Amino acid sequence: MREQMKKFLFILSTLGILLSPAIANAEFAAGLSISKNSLDTDGKEDVDSNGSTDATKSVSDDFTIPSFFAEYAVMGDRFGLVIGVDMIPGEADIDKRSITQDACGAKAGGGCPQTSNGTNSVEGTVEDHRVFYIQPGLRLGDSAMLYVTYGDASADINGKSVSITHTDINSTKSLDGEMMGVGLRRVSANGIVFKLDYAKTDYDTVTFTTDNSTKATADLDNTRLALSIGKQF
Repeated sequence: MREQMKKFLFILSTLGILLSPAIANAEFAAGLSISKNSLDTDGKEDVDSNGSTDATKSVSDDFTIPSFFAEYAVMGDRFGLVIGVDMIPGEADIDKRSITQDACGAKAGGGCPQTSNGTNSVEGTVEDHRVFYIQPGLRLGDSAMLYVTYGDASADINGKSVSITHTDINSTKSLDGEMMGVGLRRVSANGIVFKLDYAKTDYDTVTFTTDNSTKATADLDNTRLALSIGKQF
């Protein structure tokens, strides 16, 4: 499905360039975006990696974060196409969650019928986030365009977990995802670019496995509303 989408977008990009009547209508722009994000994380734990789910947890984190974008826009009489990249300079934290519980057969308890109690905690950090995107759209007059967005997102996620049922986790994994959205782009007479975007990114599931064969998975989805301001050259 993902490869088919990429092929479709390649064809769409080519058509968008062919629809442009003159290279003089192609412009480069760069600027700053401020986005309001809602990151939803669904976590699962398989204590002995046998395919069963022993624990689940869903959390949501809201945060506002800046990013930088650079893009190339080709405009025809009726249609336009923007190809660009958006990069977050830094990292976004998934808030630490903790719970105190009893466990039968935990590594610290020596197995059933002994029980132990303690605090389980999990936290994460998403860093080096970048999205390569294309935005084909319909022009609204000479200065505005209504567009749809498809983006290929990638980042690194560092997961940390302390548990009484498994050995601790401190590992970094690659995170990939697909972004889909809609937006409005406008360029003023003096070349100032304004964009308003709404998009959702569906990330692939990442898996962490501990030394004692406990498998933890995290499925992340992010909803983003962004305002961007830049300069066209």
